Amino acid sequence: MRDILWKKYFLPAQKGVSPEECRGKQGSILVIAPHPDDDVLGAGGTMAAAVQQGRAVFAVYITDGRGSLRMNPAISGEEMAALRKKEAMSALRVLGATGGFFLEKQSQELTGEAQKETEEVLTGILQDVLPQEVFLPAPYERHPTHQRCTQLSIRALRKISPVKPNLLGYSLWGSFWGVRKRIVHDISPFIRKKVEAIMAHASQLAYKDYQQGIIGKNNYEAIFWESHAHSPASFVEIFLDMDELLENRDMTLADFIRQDVEALIQAFGLSGKEEA
Repeated sequence: MRDILWKKYFLPAQKGVSPEECRGKQGSILVIAPHPDDDVLGAGGTMAAAVQQGRAVFAVYITDGRGSLRMNPAISGEEMAALRKKEAMSALRVLGATGGFFLEKQSQELTGEAQKETEEVLTGILQDVLPQEVFLPAPYERHPTHQRCTQLSIRALRKISPVKPNLLGYSLWGSFWGVRKRIVHDISPFIRKKVEAIMAHASQLAYKDYQQGIIGKNNYEAIFWESHAHSPASFVEIFLDMDELLENRDMTLADFIRQDVEALIQAFGLSGKEEA
């Protein structure tokens, strides 16, 4: 199973990188991306910082992005998928990442019985890489494919053993609600590298200014994260601590979100029965 997974799904982003030297490398991180580009948008600065620290950095791309909007309608789904794979590899090279796993699924394959194969493959990759940290879309994402990927990723993570990684959620098509613990990474030294990696996804930038949006988002988060303190960073990535979902196997995503929102209501001192 191990050799099949690496040979079928893994592409090294650096010359001379072999699966043997990557497997189980201490301190490695893995970013789960529903689409090619979600990894660098959500955690590109953190990925660049990890590379500088000498850590192995992996991305797993669940879908192939063939359904992406395109400026040229004559481009087929297969051509778009190939282009987005090429762009993802270019972005990984910019960051100095170890490589990426391309599962090449379509969004409609992430529901019902079809998702079980994806979950099984992802479980095998996680068991093989044994990352110290896993990043995935936080459960407040509006995008349905992001939601599905988060659900199947948590199920896969619950199957690996013996050590569970730290689980951190990033936000793209949504925001963070509630009062659960957030992890803040200062990515100021790496913001140029992150933007350069985003720029590698030229097909997506043709119709949406992702690079400008992410600069604004990471700058906004740096300035407004602390309400009564000086902002020491110019750009940050903020992640939701999702470890409880691995520590408590009976907790559903609905439970996780509900507890978070209820804690926010309590923080306001509201009971739901206030007079108008």
